[in-house]
Order: sequence, then C-alpha cells, then structure tokens
Amino acid sequence: MKILKNMFFFNFLVVLLQIYYVLSDRKKKEEMNILNFLPSNSLLYPLDFQKNWQASEPIPVSVHYTVPAYGYKDLIEALEYHNDLENHLKEREEIERRIISEQKRLEDNLWNKVQFLKTKDMMLKKKNSLRTYKSKI
Repeated sequence: MKILKNMFFFNFLVVLLQIYYVLSDRKKKEEMNILNFLPSNSLLYPLDFQKNWQASEPIPVSVHYTVPAYGYKDLIEALEYHNDLENHLKEREEIERRIISEQKRLEDNLWNKVQFLKTKDMMLKKKNSLRTYKSKI
C-alpha cells in the first residue's frame, strides 16, 4: 500500500511539473508529451529523441532578395506623391463644394418658381372671385 501511495505521489508530482512547465512556457509542447516516458516499439525509437535532423552534408541554400535603397530620388517621389494627393483632395473638396452650391442654387430657383406660381394662382382666384361678385351685382 505504501508503494502504491509513493507511486501515485510521484506520478502526481510529474503531472504537476508538466503543468507548471506548460504554464511557464519553459518546455516545448513535444517535450511535455506523456508518451515520451513510455518506450516505443518503433525501429526509429532512438531518433524520436533527436532534436536536430541533418543530412550527411549540409546543403547550401542561396536566398535572393533585394534590399531597398532609399535616397534623394525616393524622397522626391514620395513628396511629389503626397503633394499630388493633397492637390487631388483639395480639388475633390472644391468640386463637392461647387456641386452643393449648385444644388442649393437650383433648389432656391425652384422654390422661387413655386412661390411665384402660388402667388399667381392666388391672384387669379382673387380676380375670379371679384368677377363673380360683379356679375352678382
């Protein structure tokens, strides 16, 4: 019974240690696998513990990339781009302002025409009403 208790306590400590390592990120996930404690039936079992795989001879790798070199020409292009962008935004705002002012002008003209037609209609009604009174007399 005491042996089982000690084994259980040892396993419990191992599990707590694994949880601590996982939470503290000190060990990698593959190192924390419980099956690492058990032997494997695989012929490649010794290779399971090898961390770095490498061929018999290192293979040279050439990486081709270009590093952008910034100079005065790039600075001038950036300034011209931002200047053009600013001018475009100003022109766009001006066009929008003109469109809005034109819409307001057309609305005012339409409103004035409607008011003129209303007054003209009222004048016609007054004239017709006076004619009817004259005819009655």
